Amino acid sequence: MQALARALADYDLDLIQIIAGQWEIKLLATDRKAAAEELAEAIARPEIAQDCWARLTADEQNALIDLLVNEGRIPYFHFTRRYGEIRPMGPARREREKPWLEPENITEALYYRGLIVRMFENTPAGAQEYMVIPGDLRDLLPAPTAERVKTPPGYAVAPPRRLSSAFPIAPDDAATLLSYLRLRQINAREWLANAPSEVIDRHLRRPEIAYRAMLAQLLYDLSLIADEELLTQVVTQVNRDAARPWLEAPRSHQIRSLAETWASSLAWNELAFTHGLEADQWSNDPRLARRALLDALHDVPVEIWWSVNSLVDHIKRTNPDFQRPGGDYRSWFLRDTDSGEIMHGFEYWDSIEGAMLRFMIEGPLAWMGLIRTGRGAFMLTEAGLALLERAEWPALPDPTPHVRVDEQGVISVPVDVSRYDRLQIGRFAAWISAPPVSVGSRDDGVYQYRLTPQAIQRSAADGITMTHIISFLQRASGQGLPNNVVKMLNQWQEAPSEVVVEDVVILRAKDLSVYERLRKNERASKWLGDPVGPQAHVVARENLPALMNALRQMGILPLFEGHEKDDWP
Repeated sequence: MQALARALADYDLDLIQIIAGQWEIKLLATDRKAAAEELAEAIARPEIAQDCWARLTADEQNALIDLLVNEGRIPYFHFTRRYGEIRPMGPARREREKPWLEPENITEALYYRGLIVRMFENTPAGAQEYMVIPGDLRDLLPAPTAERVKTPPGYAVAPPRRLSSAFPIAPDDAATLLSYLRLRQINAREWLANAPSEVIDRHLRRPEIAYRAMLAQLLYDLSLIADEELLTQVVTQVNRDAARPWLEAPRSHQIRSLAETWASSLAWNELAFTHGLEADQWSNDPRLARRALLDALHDVPVEIWWSVNSLVDHIKRTNPDFQRPGGDYRSWFLRDTDSGEIMHGFEYWDSIEGAMLRFMIEGPLAWMGLIRTGRGAFMLTEAGLALLERAEWPALPDPTPHVRVDEQGVISVPVDVSRYDRLQIGRFAAWISAPPVSVGSRDDGVYQYRLTPQAIQRSAADGITMTHIISFLQRASGQGLPNNVVKMLNQWQEAPSEVVVEDVVILRAKDLSVYERLRKNERASKWLGDPVGPQAHVVARENLPALMNALRQMGILPLFEGHEKDDWP
């Protein structure tokens, strides 16, 4: 902490003399540096400091106590927002207006007594200005009472009736993303955008844009995936050497790696996904916001439901400038999504910083199982306490349930099955569905896949043989693979195209003249497939809308026999 003499040495001589007059001290020195040392020596005596304290108003004492409970320093803009700003004045204006006699606010009253000074410090966010009680003076002021030193970051609330899931599903969806990338040549950078990605989103247990984007970025940060240029396109490849041990690890290890990577990630930015905000570029360092939130969470009691709003209000009171170096609320050009209004100034703190903090609590922290949420409340989990270094990371092994294969070739995969084993199943079986998110402490949902010729053929191109598939399913099902499925797989290996089933529609013209018109019409006839009887043809289902358009243009309105629905093409 800067000494009083060093701080006063930067002041004009007239300002040093003004401060001395406030302490009823007559200076002999006429040199600025000497006058600063003389004043500091005179002030820094217990009896003088105690007499000055006694003369302060209750509001002035409270302002100093706020500084004392924060180790003698508070960011300048934070302090002056609460207690007022120091009007900029040179010697002439000071002599004319005499602000020490009638200060406009508490800050000026303390400043002209020399009890507080302005100084810059280097921080992770860059150089930041603070309001400070000089070190040698701070030690002479009364120590704050215990209740002022440690104030809780908000307040407890009653347990909510509706709760979010207590089961950490992020590893499951991370495994789904890896499985998808193993099967398809796409660029996963598209998943990082704040926009829907319907093909992959419907595969996730939590189909939220920000959730998918966060998981994808963490997979990049963990080096589980990387981009590679192939001919004319960029394709995201799974790093098999890194992905396999990660997928085989217990869920608790996967949660830890995701959470610790999230806490230090510069590439994933919550502000860019905070509801109601848009910008041409995001100028913030997201790590600063996470650090502020985690610091506040460190003092939240264990096994108690805590108010989200009260925690956010606490950060606004104690550390509002956590992501604004120097307290600058003018340089960022953020817009309100609905109105397009530029959001400049501290008055938008709740819409920007406050909204971002709420999003981090109810989004990433909840998604990774670090907290549990419900109706504006949250409670830290064992994993959340571990991230805060308030507990050890859970290290229990995962359960080892078996998959179930029914006689129709449908594979039901419990969520507790190794994420690596589920990825292997996805290589030779077709996706059906993911389980819904459970709200219990455990999750008994299952993923479902189906054995299909297309999936088996795809896996064969990747070197997976029928022997591998049968052996894998026998082990994963606990030797519960139905005999007819084994027979079906072996028979497919011997005669893969013995029976072919096509998903088609039948078009039949009852009148020969109408049929002839169809055959001769170029727009309609090109969508007709093979004949399947007198005046009848198969039509590929994907070609049905185009054929319907052609029929209508011919003045024909077909009847869909056996269907009463009116939502056909």
